[in-house]
Amino acid sequence: MKNHYFSHFPFAELRSQDGRACFKICSFKYAYPHAKDAVDADWHRNYLNLSLPGFKSEVDEIILNGIILDYFIKELQAFEALHRDKVNLDPIEPYFWLGFSYICKKSKTIKVKGYVQYPAGIGSVLNFDFQTDLPSIIKFRKGLEGILSKFPAVYED
Repeated sequence: MKNHYFSHFPFAELRSQDGRACFKICSFKYAYPHAKDAVDADWHRNYLNLSLPGFKSEVDEIILNGIILDYFIKELQAFEALHRDKVNLDPIEPYFWLGFSYICKKSKTIKVKGYVQYPAGIGSVLNFDFQTDLPSIIKFRKGLEGILSKFPAVYED
């Protein structure tokens, strides 16, 4: 796989509180850079790495829509400000799914649930969950913002 992508391209990383689980996604180019319309031009090519105790999942060439990512960043900001009890990243192409919910708002302890599937929609599914904290969520969001800084969402005029 292309682990060197994480040193050359923007990525978002989310770790569990104990450091044993890690979800990383890296955008390395637009999927359709010569597309004539915004719908096709907004897709990013990504590399995904999920490490769990006893398991490791790596998927290359995941495509992710920039507008969905932009929306999720806004939802995460509301979650961080305690305006939402839970938020989900539910991509159009179902290679993965992530959900965040507060275990305890006072301590800002968060449960992360999700899955990784390959091939998307029909392949084997690895379900996972782990516990993290608000600073880790903020770091993850900033990573997603870095992805959109390099590969901005493409909106229709």
